[in-house]
Amino acid sequence: MSNSEHPLTLTAEQRRSNQIKLLVLWLVPFGLMAIAGITYLLVQSGKISLGSKNHGDLINPPVQLRELFQASGDLSLVEILDDKWTLVVRTRERCEAACKEALYLSRQLHIRLDKNADRVQRVLLIDNYRDDPAFMSFVDQEHKLLKVFVTDGASLRSLDESIARAVLSSDRQLENGESPVVNFFVVDPQGWAMMAYHQGHDGNGILKDLKHLLRYSRER
Repeated sequence: MSNSEHPLTLTAEQRRSNQIKLLVLWLVPFGLMAIAGITYLLVQSGKISLGSKNHGDLINPPVQLRELFQASGDLSLVEILDDKWTLVVRTRERCEAACKEALYLSRQLHIRLDKNADRVQRVLLIDNYRDDPAFMSFVDQEHKLLKVFVTDGASLRSLDESIARAVLSSDRQLENGESPVVNFFVVDPQGWAMMAYHQGHDGNGILKDLKHLLRYSRER
């Protein structure tokens, strides 16, 4: 019986074609692994960015506030964090115009969280505070749910430096080339300061970040 009478008999050209297909199938997973490895190295080196849904500036590495203040013996802030997501407004001595704008923005964001608002709190972190009855009256009238935390602890230096690095590492700058001032930063329920926001950030973008964090975090 001739070769033409055996349907399962392959020609030399068919065998070569099948060998090439098998080789391609064998190489595909290794090629994908190589691409993933190269991409990881490029991202780690900062040569490329994969993009992010975050609108804020990531605090990298994040700062653990509970450990920071426990180490300094200042346990009152540890208690005030209350296992909630926290918007922390940071200022010194007096809460002037920029501070009050940040408080207003954080309050509006809190309101717009709707049913998730009870999972978030707002804290004003202030050091070298000078007693200001007018400001305390302002807080009582305009920010009834705001927690005011006053401290002169040296542990704040590490926190301030970390927040500043997060802003400096971002691509955002003011028109005069200066680095923007942080309005507030976000602390998760475990006490990690993880994302900072300043006057260059859009309120709607910040709200999207907060809703995203709340959606994918454990219910609190």
